[in-house]
Amino acid sequence: MAESSRDSASSFVGRVLAVARHEGRQLVFSGSTYVLQLGFLVVLTVGTFVVGGLFDSNFASLDLMWSFLPWAGLMFVPAIAMRAFSAEGADQECELIASMPLSSGEIVLGKWLAGSALLIITLAFTLPVPLTVAYLGSPDWGAITGGYVGAALLLVTFYAVGLFASSLMGERASAYVLAVAILLLVILTGTDQAFRILMASSAMLSALSNFSPKVNLTRLATGYIELSVVLNFMILAALALWGTTEALSARRVAPIPLLGKCGYALEAILALVVGTALMAGLRTFDLAIDVTQNREYTLSPATMAAARTLEAPATLDLYWSEHESGVPARIRDYANRIERLSRTIERQSKGRLVVNVRAVAPDTEAEWTAMARGIRRVPLSSGDHFFLGAILSNGSRTRIFDYFDIDRARLLEYDLALSLTKIGRAHISKVGLLSPLLTPSHVNEPREGLSFLSELKRSADIAILPFFAETLPNDLDVLIVIGGGGLRPAMLYAIDQFVMRGKGLIVCLDPHNRFNPSSDAMVPVVTGNLETIADVLKMYGLKFEPMIVGDALLAAPIVGEDQQPTIFPFWLRLKRAQLSTTHPVTANLHELLFVEPGSWMYAQSSSVVELVTTTDRSGVALPGTIKGLPASAAAANFSPDGHVRTLAAFLPGPLKSAFPPPPVSPSSHIAGRDGPNAVFAVADVDWLFDPASIEGAGTPAARPLNDNHALLANMIEFSANDVMLAEVRTRGATDRRFTRIESILSRERARFNIEENQSLGKIARIERTIGEVLKTANAKSVAELPPQFRAEIEKLELGLIPVRRRVREIRLAIREAIQQLGRTLTLTNLAAGPVLVCAFAFAILLTRRRRPQQ
Repeated sequence: MAESSRDSASSFVGRVLAVARHEGRQLVFSGSTYVLQLGFLVVLTVGTFVVGGLFDSNFASLDLMWSFLPWAGLMFVPAIAMRAFSAEGADQECELIASMPLSSGEIVLGKWLAGSALLIITLAFTLPVPLTVAYLGSPDWGAITGGYVGAALLLVTFYAVGLFASSLMGERASAYVLAVAILLLVILTGTDQAFRILMASSAMLSALSNFSPKVNLTRLATGYIELSVVLNFMILAALALWGTTEALSARRVAPIPLLGKCGYALEAILALVVGTALMAGLRTFDLAIDVTQNREYTLSPATMAAARTLEAPATLDLYWSEHESGVPARIRDYANRIERLSRTIERQSKGRLVVNVRAVAPDTEAEWTAMARGIRRVPLSSGDHFFLGAILSNGSRTRIFDYFDIDRARLLEYDLALSLTKIGRAHISKVGLLSPLLTPSHVNEPREGLSFLSELKRSADIAILPFFAETLPNDLDVLIVIGGGGLRPAMLYAIDQFVMRGKGLIVCLDPHNRFNPSSDAMVPVVTGNLETIADVLKMYGLKFEPMIVGDALLAAPIVGEDQQPTIFPFWLRLKRAQLSTTHPVTANLHELLFVEPGSWMYAQSSSVVELVTTTDRSGVALPGTIKGLPASAAAANFSPDGHVRTLAAFLPGPLKSAFPPPPVSPSSHIAGRDGPNAVFAVADVDWLFDPASIEGAGTPAARPLNDNHALLANMIEFSANDVMLAEVRTRGATDRRFTRIESILSRERARFNIEENQSLGKIARIERTIGEVLKTANAKSVAELPPQFRAEIEKLELGLIPVRRRVREIRLAIREAIQQLGRTLTLTNLAAGPVLVCAFAFAILLTRRRRPQQ
């Protein structure tokens, strides 16, 4: 019996493969197939590079291509499938099929396998696009792999729907139109428009969105390959193939009448209901493979450890308006991700955490409770609102997530892990801030330009100390000194004794504060008399050098005063190569931005750990030669000197006190510490300001530009003997920008740097001369000057014309190098598709000629 079953299965597979080979030959021997392949590839490439502007996006990913793929597939896949069961013209495919000793299921499955293979080969012809992205930057190959898996599933599902339409209609044109209509409806089920138009329950709409190949492709393209999403594709394809088999079985007997077609439509609706329920059930299974480069969707050991430190029973009450149909699809999908992550943490907590999902509906007790507990009511454009927040409780300690902002999606695990850590511990680190930039009122009020305060409040209790105070609170764990010029001697001594007690100290000094120039009047310098914080650090072994550091290889692109892009050597983009990979504070960071920093000097025999350094193409400039000048003119003052400079350092100790015992109560003086210390020193203050660290600061779409804030948080946690969350915070922060474009821009600017700077310097000098003449004559404009002065100034301005013309020519030449690269890559990708299709067609032709006619 078993042997008979094996023989039956083997013969079934053999018949299916025979149909697949026959159908494959029909497809590859047809000229229209290659035309459709060409159309698909050209439309997809034009959409990605021309309409979507991949080259201008400055982000190394395939998100643009995946956004256009469903629409390109909608146009061309039904055209390939429409002749599969054609009952018109010379093909008479159905009459041929009816005469074959094959079951309808074997025929359908064979045709689907052949068409799917052709579509996957066509998809492979898009590989020049990821290769182009890799040439320009550093894409996440795991996310690209997930995207290709989703794209292949989408195309083969589309083909199954195309087969269903062909079997139902018979005529090619009718089959094409029906397939496009079905696929369009299926795609739109996952859009916000469908949620607004259909007056169904949110649960039903959410279940229907599982059918949307576009939504499922987007989810797989993140690099998190969920089994439920893969099965969503397979179920939709299976439903289409089942419908095709039923329709083909009926057609082999007689053409399907209109009434019969209505019956099949009812069966199809029933099958959709069953498929929808099955897909909704699959969402409860959290089986997935995380193939992202940084394992962004896999719980880190730190998060699991934080969950296991809770005192049972801890609870996470998730308030979510899952029945509100007006919630955008991307928010709805993010809410599902929050719930899945919370459930995963619940399982890892070993019973210490219980997750409760509270469905919030308008004018219900759940809504009133959510508002009373501090959950934010988020308005919708329709006038409705929704809730997406949580309350984490453990005994008397509580953490409130008033709203899970989708713009912090990358930091979701960190936010949850941080909250678990805070409520799981009896002691929360207290951080003091001492700076002329801050006042004690900023504990409760935001400080414009310094968003890091809001981030700091999430993880610690903060205290902003009066700048001219003379003592420190006894309960501080970490002290941050930002621009400490003008501190009183008593405070300097208090800081020294604070360090001697084993507490953490973070000092940020700056030779030129770009974003708060008034602080430059109080730049702390080494006096040798213990008068500044710089003197204290020198006694510890670190000498602050108040010269502005630049680096030719680390120069950052900025927009100058003339609104022209400029590569500025005194703004330093510091990549992994410039960060210590051995110290936990910087080991997981990817990129920092320092703005006109200073540097640190120390004895080679000291125990200083270099955290951030320049390359050997660094140089220095006096602050006076930079201040007040346009960026292009200031860059003319830079020249490398071959030295590597330290921008941030760590003093592990043991340290000796910088002060002798005071005359009053000398017995309380701590002369030194045998154990380890934690003193961090950063030769920049601007790195903490929003322009250097946050994009869109103060808006709902604000997001980190780099790891500046992560570096500060890591230093605080290390100083407080807690480095557990450093890895979680910086996951997924890999730089995905088009670094090749920036390197070309740097190279071209280096080519013209001397000439451009000389020209800009000449313009600046002439304009300064004109300004001085106007000031001396007490005139507001040139027209108010005496005739002889007007003639002289006119002569100067005429002399500027050729100089300005040359500057414009230089900038056009620099832009042309970038634009030429963009044109070359766009044309190369446009040509790659046709070339690959022609090569494929030629290979088929050669194979066909070598084989005897079958």
